Amino acid sequence: MAKGTGSAAVPVAGNDTVKAVTFLVAGLFIFSFQDVIVKLLSGTFPVHQLVVIRGLIATPLIFLYVHYDSGFQTLSVKRPLAHFLRSLCMFVSYISFYLALAAIPLTTAVALYFTAPLIITALSIPMLGEHVGWRRWLGVLFGFCGVIVILRPGGDALHWAALLPILAAASYGFAQMLGRRLGATDSASVMSFYSQIAFVYLGGAMALGAGLWPIEGASDGAVGFLVREWTMPSLLELAMIFTTGFIAAIGFVLLTQAYRVGEANKVAPFEYTVMIWAMLLSFIFFGTLPDMYTLIGAAMITASGIYVLSRERTNKESELKGRGPYQTRYAMK
Repeated sequence: MAKGTGSAAVPVAGNDTVKAVTFLVAGLFIFSFQDVIVKLLSGTFPVHQLVVIRGLIATPLIFLYVHYDSGFQTLSVKRPLAHFLRSLCMFVSYISFYLALAAIPLTTAVALYFTAPLIITALSIPMLGEHVGWRRWLGVLFGFCGVIVILRPGGDALHWAALLPILAAASYGFAQMLGRRLGATDSASVMSFYSQIAFVYLGGAMALGAGLWPIEGASDGAVGFLVREWTMPSLLELAMIFTTGFIAAIGFVLLTQAYRVGEANKVAPFEYTVMIWAMLLSFIFFGTLPDMYTLIGAAMITASGIYVLSRERTNKESELKGRGPYQTRYAMK
């Protein structure tokens, strides 16, 4: 099962690590702008409006890529319920992460989200029956110590919305487990296509719920971003929202190709370069830099994540050759 892209049907086309890393870093750079756009618009529009429009733009683009990737005939899946459950988990993951962007710094949200590989390692035991040795458990524990450093429980800096990226990471972990199972028969592009459709319908359901049960006084932060009514965007704002759909499609293709042309175990650790883009774009667009606690915690999470990946590669070299120990959160969109 090709864990890098979630598809066993798509073989690795080669072993060009430099090209693969280039594709990966370029895709992550593009996706970072999506997070910036969402944060910029979070004070004006509801999250479900952004998700629905984004899905409407990305769905036909991913549909065309399915034809190139595995053929339209692969859209006929044998386990539609599993696809729905995976899409639901991905929806919860992205909604949670986007809500966090409305309330906490971009770099903090990204750093906390990258606990996902650690959560996936823990979930692989009950859901996939995998064995996790004590060294990897120490790596996971060290990573969650990094989370504690960032959150600083009991300190004035702790914001409840800082828990949302961790919820997003956990939801993504469940989606990844389902993706590993679905990847035995379905391509990453097919999974992404059905996720985009689910995002449109689930986002529409959220909009309906927000309209039927409005919450008074919730105008700012994550709560306001969740329950706010739909707003007519200006041409510039509409262009920004449309751009998120194109980013989702183009970034997905770049990251999928990254895991095709190189061994994913060598490529996956470079996903943490997204922290560089998050810090750079956060400074450019919002004039903010992470504090010392966030930097230390992010470094701990990154180090533990890379260590867990390296241990998986060491323990499962033959099984994971040419495949990723976990699926990129971006390519699974």
